[in-house]
Amino acid sequence: MGYMKKVTIRDVAKEAGVSVTLVSFVLNAKVGEDGQLDCPVNPNTAARVLYVAQKLGYKRNNAAASLRSGRSHTLAVIITDIASPFFAEMCRNIENIAYKAGYTVIFASSDESAPKFSQLIDAMIGYNVEGLIVAPCPGSEPILERMQFYNIPTVIVDRDVPGDYFGRVLVDNVHSGRQAAEYLINEGRKKVEMLSYSLDIQSLVDRVSGYENAMKAAGLEDNINVHKISSSSSNAEAEVLEIMKDAKARGVEGFIFPSKRMAILAFSAMHAVGMEYNKEVDLVCFDESDVYNLSEPAIPHIVQPLNEIALRSFDLFQKMLRGNVSPEEKNILLKTDFIK
Repeated sequence: MGYMKKVTIRDVAKEAGVSVTLVSFVLNAKVGEDGQLDCPVNPNTAARVLYVAQKLGYKRNNAAASLRSGRSHTLAVIITDIASPFFAEMCRNIENIAYKAGYTVIFASSDESAPKFSQLIDAMIGYNVEGLIVAPCPGSEPILERMQFYNIPTVIVDRDVPGDYFGRVLVDNVHSGRQAAEYLINEGRKKVEMLSYSLDIQSLVDRVSGYENAMKAAGLEDNINVHKISSSSSNAEAEVLEIMKDAKARGVEGFIFPSKRMAILAFSAMHAVGMEYNKEVDLVCFDESDVYNLSEPAIPHIVQPLNEIALRSFDLFQKMLRGNVSPEEKNILLKTDFIK
């Protein structure tokens, strides 16, 4: 049995009794908020063209169309883990904003792996994406440098990498780390410690720096203690349990958990060793979670402006694509909210 002949735009035009140009107008038109096609074609004629295209089984060749026009209206978003609640919500917001602007978004996770990140970048270039929004992983700097040679607007989020070519929408993580530590110090806690990952993720490195700055400013530099745990779930659980067991024995009075995942691991460990929140130890966590509100009083936490990150990163990509953005406009630093 042979393959069926591919239906072309000329076939649709011939069957509908109209020009190829008119068919192109209809098939490439956007659908407006009212559900009507946004194109200069009589609605009845447009409906006939769509009916014929469907009857003949016409499939639009997006790759060929983007090569002809130079526009794919496709945006790639590469983050470290799309299953992460933080990145999942950010990606959802980007998708909503991009859709309204007529863009399709391709999402991918690097899993903190530079080789995988490189492979994904090559794939996105092959898809002829118009731009990238990227949360870099360790070792991704030389890979990202290629973007300027391909002239693909690239916006960095969550973690910074050097390079004047990139746009940036970042959160002031040094400020948020300092804010968390100052809160605990002002509550009378002097033995304040912090969890982080052994993998040097820039956002966490900056939060640690803010914590250390606050402790030094308060004359508590001798009490600075950052526990670095494995990013592997199986190892991290056992490591955090040992940290909390030791912290209870030493009388640690305050802890900063700079990610939701670390906070959940720590809560489980605290329960296991009998360490009581608001009696023995005060806490500050990051991101949003219903778990924080289950305690009495609710656990203070620092929230990143996810919708603003999405909005500003897409807007910056659009400005870079049009070439009308100044160096100052390419670097956006946002503040966090402290929920007490």
